[in-house]
Amino acid sequence: MGFASSKIERVEVGSQLSTVKRVADPRVKSVPDLVRKEALAAGIALAVVCLVSALLDAPLQGPADVGGLAASDVKAPWILVGIQELLKFLPALTAGVLMPFTAVLIIGAIPFLPDIRGLRPIMFFGTTLTFVVLTVRGYLS
Repeated sequence: MGFASSKIERVEVGSQLSTVKRVADPRVKSVPDLVRKEALAAGIALAVVCLVSALLDAPLQGPADVGGLAASDVKAPWILVGIQELLKFLPALTAGVLMPFTAVLIIGAIPFLPDIRGLRPIMFFGTTLTFVVLTVRGYLS
């Protein structure tokens, strides 16, 4: 596949034959072998999604009637329910922009931070748990 193996070769040095063991290269070639496999997987996934979307109808409901619902009864899609829950208690800039942006920054910065006494897992699971709790609470309320 792409893994290198060590080889033993006979090399003539002056008038003597000596055996030299060549050290294996620990690197794995990723281009073009891995890129081809990834492109093939992406193409197959795209074809399956296109096929499913062409054959099956989306489970849509009837047209929206905005006049019949109170503003407190309207719920966001499940992935945004946590932000909608925050909007009940905080200003729109804080809950809708600053807090999600901060969460993305924290999770994105985790690989670059030094791991001081297990700080990385605490930051990751703390941020994730906060948004999971807000999403579940917003979904159930």
